Amino acid sequence: MQGDPDNYLSLLSAAQIETLRHVYEHKNSKQIARLMHVSPHTVDERVRRVLKKLNVSNRIEAARILAVNGVFDDVTPYQPLTYQLIDLGEVPPAADAEAGRSSFRRFFDIGSPFPTASQPANRHGLMERIIWPILIAVATILAFSALYSILVGLGRVLT
Repeated sequence: MQGDPDNYLSLLSAAQIETLRHVYEHKNSKQIARLMHVSPHTVDERVRRVLKKLNVSNRIEAARILAVNGVFDDVTPYQPLTYQLIDLGEVPPAADAEAGRSSFRRFFDIGSPFPTASQPANRHGLMERIIWPILIAVATILAFSALYSILVGLGRVLT
């Protein structure tokens, strides 16, 4: 399938084109997944679909077709739908108190230890991986202490 870059742009999604751009840069599926914030299986599935659409036998050939036809020059890099902090410069003086509370919240916002729809992969750093087991252990101790106190109290009332 040779020809106009517009044909490829209409045939392939932005994510598929960006995946092939990384393939053309000699990156493997794990590296591409890390860059695009998806799983390696998603990268492989995108490549499989592109191979069918372009009727080629391997990923390098597909990436080369797009590069030769200038498709990579005509598209902006794919950006996953994530919320990003934008640095707008200095914080106005009236917002200093709010900034202090925000940094306090960020310090204690360690995220959920369980997979969620918005964060299916574990992206916790070292501190979160240390803090969560400690918090779970403390909560367990408190829960069993409360249960023990209730049972001792009931035992005294019933005897």
